[in-house]
Amino acid sequence: MLRRVFAAGLGSIAAVALAGSQWPALAQGETASTAPTPPPSLALKATPATVIGAHPVQITGTTTPNGQVQLFKSAYPFRSSSLVRTTTAAADGTFAFSVHPDRVTQYKALLAGTSTAQTVTVKVVGRTTIKVKALPLGRAGIKIVLFHPRDLRWGDTKVRWYFGHGRKGHFNVTVNAKTKKLSPYATLLATSATLPAGRFHWRVCLHVPGDHALADPRNPVGCKGMGFWGRGRLPEGYPGSAAIARAARYLGSRAGRTAFAVVDSEGRESGVHEDWTFVSASVVKAMLLVAYLRRLHDRGQHTVDSYSNSFLYPMIHVSDNSAATQTWSIVGDSGLYAVAHAAGMQDFSIVGIWANAQISAYDQAKFFFEMDSLIPREFVGYARNLLSTIAGYESWGIPAIARPKGYQVFFKGGWRGTGLGQLVHQIGRLEGHKRTFSIAVMTDGDPSMGYGIDTIQGITAALL
Repeated sequence: MLRRVFAAGLGSIAAVALAGSQWPALAQGETASTAPTPPPSLALKATPATVIGAHPVQITGTTTPNGQVQLFKSAYPFRSSSLVRTTTAAADGTFAFSVHPDRVTQYKALLAGTSTAQTVTVKVVGRTTIKVKALPLGRAGIKIVLFHPRDLRWGDTKVRWYFGHGRKGHFNVTVNAKTKKLSPYATLLATSATLPAGRFHWRVCLHVPGDHALADPRNPVGCKGMGFWGRGRLPEGYPGSAAIARAARYLGSRAGRTAFAVVDSEGRESGVHEDWTFVSASVVKAMLLVAYLRRLHDRGQHTVDSYSNSFLYPMIHVSDNSAATQTWSIVGDSGLYAVAHAAGMQDFSIVGIWANAQISAYDQAKFFFEMDSLIPREFVGYARNLLSTIAGYESWGIPAIARPKGYQVFFKGGWRGTGLGQLVHQIGRLEGHKRTFSIAVMTDGDPSMGYGIDTIQGITAALL
């Protein structure tokens, strides 16, 4: 019986020893009452991390152990920080703050009484409105309104715009402009550029103090400030490229030395041999008319007196040469050159009498296209009446084709013999169907005047 009791005791001792072998060993000198305390921890995030304008942002996190959490902010350019507010974490260690940053801002949460902290950055994108539209006379117009904090003064700053033709590629047009202050909170960037028809792309880069205070997700490549980019499309003018090509093919079938130019309804120029120069004949009488009216204006006269009308009217209505000589004797070559300069002509010259002036199709098409702006306002109606009521027997060519199609035509023709044969020219400004454009056709070396008239009418028919 003693053997049985002793055996049972050994079994109990073995069980206790086995159970004790599963306890973690304590370090030398350590007791259960001195186990290490986990270090404080802090997690932080911003929702959303990027906002447009001063929208609310939730700064949330967790901390162990729970306690007071202080939130500091540092707005761009992050030179200083300030306490926003303090909160006490909930029993589960969570905490939250609601903030309204108006620019890129760093937020730091600090567990009070410790050095435990975490930082998040909230990106604020400036609210903008961008409008791209086609303007008259082949221009692209762009307006950007940029909203920003009050202390960012971005008005009256030089900016450079870049434009390119097509979907992508080189920027071959630059425009210098300035920003404009609309209010303490808004700045306007605006410009326009004359471009070919079709697709175009643009970009602008703004360098101002604090230009990185607002995030700029659309910043163009290479812009170190604040930038924008975009695309647009400009319509083709009338007559269009197909009509120009049709007229060019027709002109190629005609005899003599010929040229034509068109300034379409968008103010764009095209044609064939449009820079060739020809002797003007009576076409220059339209320039003489404008030169004389500008002279009256410069002398303080704002009506056409009967003396002036006595030679201006026959000079245009029936292309009277004596009346043209009288007008030229008053305005002189200097008056003609002044008109040429105002119209931006590049090929005009005159040596000797008015009828020997040298003109090009492009210069004359441009002159008639811009006619109203070249004439003093008080005389525009008088000039338009003269140039649209020329005697019927001289109203061949452009008006003969265009008037039946619903256009009002302001025009002047010229004809004479030359060393090449017969010369026949005509230039016209056409208004109708909510568009304005001009045509200049010049021919020399025609077999006859009728042949030259047919060439002008054929070109006009092809264009219309």
